[in-house]
Amino acid sequence: MRPDEYTVIDIETYPNEDMIDRLPEPKIDSRLKDPVKIEAAKIEAKDKQIQEMALSPLYGKIACVGYEKGKGNVDVAIDEDETRIIKHFFEHIIPLGQTGSPKIVTWNGMNFDVPFLYKRAMILGIKPTVNMGYFMKRYQVETHCDLMQVWCGWYGYEKLDNVSQAVLGYGKVEFDVTTIKDLMKTPEGREKISVYCKGDIKATSELFNLMANVLF
Repeated sequence: MRPDEYTVIDIETYPNEDMIDRLPEPKIDSRLKDPVKIEAAKIEAKDKQIQEMALSPLYGKIACVGYEKGKGNVDVAIDEDETRIIKHFFEHIIPLGQTGSPKIVTWNGMNFDVPFLYKRAMILGIKPTVNMGYFMKRYQVETHCDLMQVWCGWYGYEKLDNVSQAVLGYGKVEFDVTTIKDLMKTPEGREKISVYCKGDIKATSELFNLMANVLF
């Protein structure tokens, strides 16, 4: 395996405020009878729904796509216009320096980054240059090397921060992801998001170079 043939990918997402009114009715404990408690439970459940919108391609948006092709060549595509980010991913990030078929590296990308990118593309009417199935083949690392899946033996879940702390000696950049929505509105805010994303790329890249030709 040659790590330099792969592009390391990471995305950051945030709630799509336009979709708040389309959220389904939140579920609450059916055993509640007191009207005051019922109302309080509904408010709490709704707040939780809004906080988790960024995790769903139905109710979230892509803030940026960070990528590294070649050691140290890290960049971030970030834009208030999500359409431009996704088009940039398909037209410029995936083919970067790659001969033949594109190859990517992620941390938990099979469960999150790749499906989120493709489903947002579908919703926005953007035609991908490579279909999603190409990057979603389990138990292989040739087209999409999902380091979390490799680390967990293709079952279970482990945080990038935990593995990075233990193996590399440093963790993720300290950052409150719930602030992304507001940070996207200014150049200074978008720079803060980019720095955070680059940190994830750096950790993923270093773990990939350690794992390559050892764990796969």
